[in-house]
Amino acid sequence: MEELFLKRLKKAWLIAYLLQIVPFVRMIGLNGSMTRKEITPSSDIDFLVITAPKRIWTSRFLVTILTHLTGQRRYGSKIAGRICLNRYQTEDFLEIQPHNLYHARTFSNLVPLFGKKIYPSYQKANQWMTKFNYEVKPAFHLPETERPILLAIQKAGEWILKGWFGDWLEARLKNYQKKRILNDPRTKEAPPGRVRISDQELCFHPKK
Repeated sequence: MEELFLKRLKKAWLIAYLLQIVPFVRMIGLNGSMTRKEITPSSDIDFLVITAPKRIWTSRFLVTILTHLTGQRRYGSKIAGRICLNRYQTEDFLEIQPHNLYHARTFSNLVPLFGKKIYPSYQKANQWMTKFNYEVKPAFHLPETERPILLAIQKAGEWILKGWFGDWLEARLKNYQKKRILNDPRTKEAPPGRVRISDQELCFHPKK
């Protein structure tokens, strides 16, 4: 199983490396079974994506498109070894909610793959997890993914998507994605608090 873990870990690092070109993505954190080393051949790879304020819907749309085009996005029956984009939050709203054992266990040992400078703020915002006896610290450490040329591509995209055009696009992408999420049967069947939708937080943990 160690060989499978290392293979999946390399994939997670490479996808995070690629995603740093996406405008307004500020941090990508590995979470879930990968950080606990509890994976099986059928497991997916869970990502938490931190975005700039007021651009969460734009970032989600672009991240989804890019992971899909690379053939690495989890969807439908394509699960094993795929990237599960199960939570997005803005950098001004880093607190994982609601406060419960499930979220403490899932996100306390999150491993930052990109945007490590934001991680201390994430730690501070989620000290509530210690109430469930989970210390907020990375399960392990990985080499830095940030590269100046890729960040330059990201900044160029942000320049294009700033101002009124970016606001207009964000509103349109919000309406499109929100409608799809609310009409998804998994949303309607999800336990309370497992699917959360706002301009600061998008959380998708429906029934297995």
